[in-house]
Amino acid sequence: MEVDMRSTALSCLAAMLCAQAALAAPAPALESAADVPAVVDQLRKDAAAQKVSFKPAAVTGIWVDQDCEKFVFEENSPARSEARQLVSRTWLEECRQIPTPPAGGICVPEPRRLISWDEKTVSIELKGRSAPSPKEVFEVCLWGRQLSLKVKSSPYKYSVAETDGAYTLIRK
Repeated sequence: MEVDMRSTALSCLAAMLCAQAALAAPAPALESAADVPAVVDQLRKDAAAQKVSFKPAAVTGIWVDQDCEKFVFEENSPARSEARQLVSRTWLEECRQIPTPPAGGICVPEPRRLISWDEKTVSIELKGRSAPSPKEVFEVCLWGRQLSLKVKSSPYKYSVAETDGAYTLIRK
């Protein structure tokens, strides 16, 4: 799923800014990034006029879930693994305020709004493998849209080719 990060960020910012004042006054329109300071000022004025405290949620960063799978090739295993599904989600991280006495609070970052959902079907094929062969272990991870392969345990060196989640390892 392809997401325009700028428009997503603007939409999230608009939602956060309008949440508190939405109960008391209609939210102003947000046409472009240049309108954000004007919207914030207007919301603060509306909140002050109606005795509503206005504190927009603080965006603290981006949170990306990583999904990893281990592929174990035993002594008599076939040279091709079964296909496995990996899923990685990207979240907008916001600050959750925890009140601390006498006054103040602690910000605890939490993933709050889903930005993207990425899925890949992965498999590994070992070229030049004959039975019996020593046990070999590989790990494939999906982080956002990026796939990575790690050799965890193998007595051999491989050259690696990847095509849409299908790894082909050719023994050197």
